[in-house]
Amino acid sequence: MADLWTTVEDAVVAALRQELDGQVQTLATYQGDWLTDLTRQDWRFPAVLVRLRQSRGLQVTLGSYDLSLEFTVLVVVRQLRGEVEGRRAAGGVYEILAGVRQALWHQDLGLDLQPLDLMREEPLLNNQEFSVYAAHYGTALVQDVG
Repeated sequence: MADLWTTVEDAVVAALRQELDGQVQTLATYQGDWLTDLTRQDWRFPAVLVRLRQSRGLQVTLGSYDLSLEFTVLVVVRQLRGEVEGRRAAGGVYEILAGVRQALWHQDLGLDLQPLDLMREEPLLNNQEFSVYAAHYGTALVQDVG
């Protein structure tokens, strides 16, 4: 994997696209400030945004490292009928999060990775217009150097 971040981003987006086909209007990688951009971006809702958070290396032998990688999937639903509908209605956050779990949880995405681990899901924003939830995933691989 020459460019790990790009490879994983592309594989996550492809898996989500296959599972969520027709459920979401925007599916993309994103590294900005989602709260600031919520009303400024031209996202079509519902939106699913993949955000790589960090990677860490731990040396296990002289030329080998355990590399862990963490990313977040943001699910953004705009529902003018209120926050309950944004979470629970058909096409709401809960339904889309179930699709994200189906696509990613315990999958290796066809890459030389440990299966993805769902670390946590959490609400970030719930108001009369938007429901935003984050699903945090992690994985690891052995990276040989030199």
